[in-house]
Amino acid sequence: MGDDETGHRTVKTAETTVRILETVSDLERSSLTELADALDMHRSTLHAHLSTLVEQEYLRKDDTQYTLGLRLFTHGARAQRMSPFYGEAKQFLEQMAERTDEIAWLVVEEHGRGVCLRKAKGELAVQPYKQLGARISLHDTAAGKAILSRLPRERTQAVIDRYGLPERTENTITSPEALFREVESARAEGVAFNDEESITGFRAVASPVSSPDGRVGALVVSGPKNRLRGEEFSETVPEIVSGAANALELELSSALE
Repeated sequence: MGDDETGHRTVKTAETTVRILETVSDLERSSLTELADALDMHRSTLHAHLSTLVEQEYLRKDDTQYTLGLRLFTHGARAQRMSPFYGEAKQFLEQMAERTDEIAWLVVEEHGRGVCLRKAKGELAVQPYKQLGARISLHDTAAGKAILSRLPRERTQAVIDRYGLPERTENTITSPEALFREVESARAEGVAFNDEESITGFRAVASPVSSPDGRVGALVVSGPKNRLRGEEFSETVPEIVSGAANALELELSSALE
């Protein structure tokens, strides 16, 4: 056993299982030898783990190739539906996508990352890097900064301590002081921006949303810099996104009455 970052005891066998699943996911399709090399494990030990995961239907084996099994999708879909934001967000995502012609996202926070939980696509929508279920960093995304604006300062510091502030583009925030300033601005204004900080030529606008049980997420509109510019980027889209976020929070609150 070992200790995780929260000080809790961890089980090495469970950690190994997770590493195997994540590596199979990253490689998409791989042989025993390829996985053994990637994981730095003995083939015989790894084979026992893989056989168990295939038997339990979490992996699939076709000839010599291992891929993820659809049983993982069963659990993922259930986790997606259990989010307090998921059901109510659909109408607001569709409205944002229709009004902006861009792609609209619902992103929720989990373990200091943003998880892309739901989306709606406008007529001109482009999707250069996100997909449903993708886990994104918080420091270089509009959604992430919006989420951090609803969390205590110490949570932002904990995210920095755990994940760092890796540079994605020349515009990425890489200093804690700059990130804290952006988060404070998002808290004051109710909107956060990504100005080519995660991908060159791509911008986004996000507003935070909180559920009655205290969970935090964000509604986001993103698109190419040549379309999200001027007043469109600084005023029009922020008004659309913040209005949708406010309406979603009201909807979540009224559902409890």
